[in-house]
Amino acid sequence: MKTGPRQRRLEILSFLGRGSVSVRALARRLGVSEVTIRRDLAALEREGKLLRVYGGAFPNERVAYEFSFREKESRNRAAKESIGRAAAGLVEPGFAVFLDTGTTALAVARALRAAPPAVIVTTNLCVASEYVGQREVKVLVPGGEVGAISPDVCGDWTIETLSGVNVDVAFLGCDAVDPTDGFYCADTRSAAVSRLMLSRSRRAYLIADSSKFGRRSMFRIAPLRRLTGVVTDNALPPRYRAALRRLGVAVIAENGGRKEK
Repeated sequence: MKTGPRQRRLEILSFLGRGSVSVRALARRLGVSEVTIRRDLAALEREGKLLRVYGGAFPNERVAYEFSFREKESRNRAAKESIGRAAAGLVEPGFAVFLDTGTTALAVARALRAAPPAVIVTTNLCVASEYVGQREVKVLVPGGEVGAISPDVCGDWTIETLSGVNVDVAFLGCDAVDPTDGFYCADTRSAAVSRLMLSRSRRAYLIADSSKFGRRSMFRIAPLRRLTGVVTDNALPPRYRAALRRLGVAVIAENGGRKEK
């Protein structure tokens, strides 16, 4: 089924979010002629959304980032919003809270807007932007190198600044959770920030939807027993809940703020 120019170009940008594309492949995928695809690519190039090359196009880095982040944000959206609300229920007035990178941390930040803590420390630039113009909370962002494909700061400057910070609660995201071994992320510098803030907080909670359980990623952040609890969604399988209970780690979900230990 053929689509109109607007929808077709949105689909082209979506494909570009995953890498380069060829005119021939796009024509076949979208059911239009190669002439039509070339016309679409020319229009998108004029808008600064891609770079044309012979036979295809490469993504503009900003566009690639935006599609990547939006795709992650939309993935398991209901679960992340549920986690956000459950995590916000763990924060008391006057608290200093740390929020790290990722779209789940952004969901927590949005839930906290209803009753913000005194201070939010974050390495997540999207989290910081949520609070622009909101005077009830002080937002602190450490210095560091801005990620090339993620809205975060990391590196030596970040670690140096955060080494002198203490918070009441840290909410830590991850890319994967193995209940027998710990929680992981794909980036070593993000892992270093999470490990540090785990040690600089009175309470530390992992914020992870159920799809991340039963997997490992490249860099282990810490064993799960180091955590105060895990904030997740109600789809977490019973075997993982049982594994967390055996470790003495609380399981927090939105239905009544349930904690299992």
